[in-house]
Amino acid sequence: MISTVTTTTTTTTTVTTTAGSSSLVSDIGLLAVISLIILLVIKELAGAAVDSGGELQGYSTVAAVDRVLNVGIVPLLFVFGFIVIQKIVTILA
Repeated sequence: MISTVTTTTTTTTTVTTTAGSSSLVSDIGLLAVISLIILLVIKELAGAAVDSGGELQGYSTVAAVDRVLNVGIVPLLFVFGFIVIQKIVTILA
């Protein structure tokens, strides 16, 4: 009788832990996609400012921002690609 209760409790705990970590991964993926969208919008605005003459005496902060944003955008593109591949595999499996 006691071994049955222990087995049931262990199984329930494992299922709860798995569901909780799945939700956390989903939240992190959503945060990554939102961050990617925000960075892409900022990069597009910075690029438009550079094209319209954002230069100030040979030094352009806007041009620097346009280049530096690639540091955040490239890894987030990899994460986005991984999320898309994972969703496709989940649907097909």
